Amino acid sequence: MSEDAPTTDIALRPWPSASKEALSAADLTFRVSQLAVERGHLRFVTEEILQEEIASGKHSTDDVMEGVEEAEGVRETKDAQKRGPSKQERLEELSAARLSVFGHADWAAHYAHTTLDLVALLLSKDPKKNLDNSFSHMFKGQKIKRGTFSLDTGKTVIRRGDRRDMEEIEAKHQKQQRLVARGSRMNALERLADNVLEAAKQMETDVRRETKYWDEVLSVSQKGWALQRLRKGVRGAPVTVRFGYPEARDQFRARGYAPLRMDKDGSIIMDPALKLKPKTLRVRISDNGKTTGTSTLAAAAASSSLAIERSVQLAKDSIFEEELYHEITQESRQLLSFGVEVRNRVVNVPVPGPDSLSTSRKILIDCVPREENVLGHEDHSQDWLAQNVAEALRLLLGHEHRMRLFRRSQDPPPLTQQKRQIPQAPLLRILLGVFAHIGAINSLQVHLGALVTILRAASLPIHTKIVCESSWVQLMGLVQDSKRKEFSAVDQVLEVFTKPLEGRVTVILPSSNEEKLTTTIRTYFGPPTFGTEYRVALPPSLVQAYGIPPEQKHDFQFWSAEEVQSYVADAIAMDLTHNVLFEEYRDKAGTGPGPRITIASMEGKSLIQRSVSVHLDEDQLRVNVGLKTALGENSSAKEQEYTWDGRAPGSQFKAEVKQMLG
Repeated sequence: MSEDAPTTDIALRPWPSASKEALSAADLTFRVSQLAVERGHLRFVTEEILQEEIASGKHSTDDVMEGVEEAEGVRETKDAQKRGPSKQERLEELSAARLSVFGHADWAAHYAHTTLDLVALLLSKDPKKNLDNSFSHMFKGQKIKRGTFSLDTGKTVIRRGDRRDMEEIEAKHQKQQRLVARGSRMNALERLADNVLEAAKQMETDVRRETKYWDEVLSVSQKGWALQRLRKGVRGAPVTVRFGYPEARDQFRARGYAPLRMDKDGSIIMDPALKLKPKTLRVRISDNGKTTGTSTLAAAAASSSLAIERSVQLAKDSIFEEELYHEITQESRQLLSFGVEVRNRVVNVPVPGPDSLSTSRKILIDCVPREENVLGHEDHSQDWLAQNVAEALRLLLGHEHRMRLFRRSQDPPPLTQQKRQIPQAPLLRILLGVFAHIGAINSLQVHLGALVTILRAASLPIHTKIVCESSWVQLMGLVQDSKRKEFSAVDQVLEVFTKPLEGRVTVILPSSNEEKLTTTIRTYFGPPTFGTEYRVALPPSLVQAYGIPPEQKHDFQFWSAEEVQSYVADAIAMDLTHNVLFEEYRDKAGTGPGPRITIASMEGKSLIQRSVSVHLDEDQLRVNVGLKTALGENSSAKEQEYTWDGRAPGSQFKAEVKQMLG
C-alpha cells in the first residue's frame, strides 16, 4: 500500500475455516481464555454488541469495553428502575470500599497463595511428602488431583553443530561426571573412615566399661553373693545382688535386693538400698540404773575389698540387725507379764543379777547407727556379758531362719480357711529362760554352800553335786547320736535352748552316801511352766521319817527358791535326828514329829527321857537338849543348846550331843 492511498478503517477478521477445520475443545478453550484476557469479563458480551462492533469496524479493547459499559448502563438503568439496587451493585460497592481502605493487598495475597499452590502441586509428585496443609482453601475446593504437575530437567539436547562438536561436548560431559563421581566416592569414603574410627573409639570405650563392670560383678560373685537378673527373661535387665535372707519376714526379704547398674566409667552405681546408713544392735547391761557393759561392733572388712563389696556386706549386716530388733520388739508385747517393756525404742528385759537381793539388773536392747559411739560409759566390767547376749541373739535368729526353711520344706498341713501364721521367734523367751535358770541354780548353790560350810564345821560329812543343765553335760553325745541328720551340729546345739532347761542339785546326806536329796530345777517361759519349777525328791529314809505313805509321790513341787531352801534345810535336819542320832542311840531313841527324837537313859533307878531337836538354816546349826516333862514338853530350866555358825571349826556334832546327854 502506497503512502498516498487514502486512510480507511479495515476490520481484520479471521479467515473462514472449513467445516473440517473446526476448532477442537482444547482450541476453543484457548480462544475463550484469550478473549477473556482481551475484553475482560465475558459476562456481558452479547451477540448484538459483537455485531455492532463488526459493522462499525471497532476492534480495540477500549471500544469494546465502552460498548459493553453503555449496554450495561442502559440495561442496569432499566433494571434499577424496575427492582432497585441489585446484589452485584452491593458487592461492587463493598469491593470499592475495601479497595479504598486496603488498596491492592488482597491481590498480593492472592498471588502469594497461587504461587504456594503451584509449588506445593509440583512437590506433591513425591509420595513421601505430605503437603495437604500447604494448599490454600480455594485450591482445595477445586479438588485437583495431587501429583498432576511435576518438574523434570531432562538431558541437554544439542540441536546445532556438527558431529565433532557433539562428541567433544559429550566427552567433556562424561569427564565431568567421572570427576564428580570420584569426588563423591572420596567424600563418602572419608565419611565412612570417620564413622569407622568413631565407632572403633566408642567400641573401645564400651569394651573398657563392660570389662570393668563385669570384673566388679565377678568379684562380688566370688565373695559368695547371689546374683540374678532383675527381671527374668528380659534381655538387658540389670544384674541384682541378693544380700537379704530368703527366710526373713516379708518386709525385710523385699529389701534384700539391690540392682548393680553401670556407671559412665564402667564402675557399679551404688543403689539407694546400699547407701542407707547401716545400723547395728546394741546391748547394754544396767545394774541399779548404771550402765556396766555394752556390746561392741563386729570387726570391719579388709581394706583391699572393693567399695561395692563393703557396701553389700554392710547392707546385709544392717538388714539382719534391723530384723533382729524388729523380732525382739514384736516378742516383747507377749512378755509384759514378765516385766519386759519398751521405752523410747529401748527394750528393757529384767534378769536376775549376781546378787538378787541387792542388785537390780536389766538388759537394754536397741538399734543404733554404726557410727554412733556405743562406749559412752566408764564401767566396762560387764562388757563380756553384753557381747555374749548380742551374739546369742544373732545366733538364735539365724537358727530361726534355718528352722523356717526346714518347716517350709516339709509336707504342708491340711488346707484350711484360716491363714497359717509364722510362729514368733523365741528370742527373748530363751534369753529370759537361760538367765532365770542360771539364777535359780546359783541361788540354790549359794544356799547349799552355806549349809555345807556349817555342817562341815560340825564335822558332819555332806557333799553336793550341781548340774546346771543336764542336756549341756551330754551335749556332744546328743549331737553324735542324733538321728536328725538334716540338722547341722550348730542347729542341734541351738535347738537345746528352745526346749525346757532342766538342772539338778544333789545333796548326799550325812547319814549315808546312798541317801541323796535330789532337787530338779525346770525352767521354760511357755506352757505349762511359764517360769521356774522346783521338784524335791526325798530318799527312802526321809520318806519313812516324814511318815509319807508309799503310794504317794515322793517329790514335792515348789515355785520359789526360798521355799526350796527352807525345805532342804529341814530335810537335812530330819536326817540328822532320825538317821544320824537314831542310829547312834538306836536302843534308847524314839522318833518324834519333825527334826526331834527322844533318848531315854537310867539315872539310878529312874528313867529319864531327854528330847533332842535340831534346827538348821543359812546362819547356824543349833542343837537343843532338854528333859521331857509329863506333858511331852522340854523343861526350859534344864535345856542345853549348842550352835555352829560355820565361821570357825567347832566340836563334833555327835560328841557335843553325847556330852549334853551326859
